Amino acid sequence: MRDLEVGDELTIGIPNRYFIDGQVLVRREHEVVEFPEDGELHECLGVCAPMHYWTWVASSQRNPVMQWWPVDYAWVYRDAVPPGAPTTDALGMREADDGSRWLRRVRPDAIQPPVREAVPAREVGALTGRALRSRNAAGEWFWFVGVSEPIAIDGDICVHAVPDSHWWLHQVDYYRELQDKMRPIPLHRLFAYV
Repeated sequence: MRDLEVGDELTIGIPNRYFIDGQVLVRREHEVVEFPEDGELHECLGVCAPMHYWTWVASSQRNPVMQWWPVDYAWVYRDAVPPGAPTTDALGMREADDGSRWLRRVRPDAIQPPVREAVPAREVGALTGRALRSRNAAGEWFWFVGVSEPIAIDGDICVHAVPDSHWWLHQVDYYRELQDKMRPIPLHRLFAYV
């Protein structure tokens, strides 16, 4: 992906070993760096954990705890189909909801992180602390974190949600000025990736 911006989320990992979702891009510029895992030179991106990134955003005097990560071992999730559109399995069949859905995520190897599909938030269980996707009236998609379970507000079923920045900054300290960032979002407009 050539259009990555500082603050974009990445999944990093070592193929056939592990993957870590939600790491944040701190430096777009690629550097050639020796990677400790194999001792070889790799083209790398600067990434850090979300808490380090958001505390850096809140206080520019702090330096984010950044690490160089090989481009070949970094992935970005992009919407393959619009959230809410019907999904199909590897054979092109519409997915059955018979309890075997998890079998579709089984892979022959661990070379890449799993494919994630958007499902309506009402189908995924607990929403507090979960990354959620919502679209505004102009059709633009945004990421939020759920801070409540579904509640009734003015005749609609809603979930209180906050932007990622709000969520991570409150992991470090209480920021009164961010309280107005919490908003009720109708449950039917929220999606989660599973």
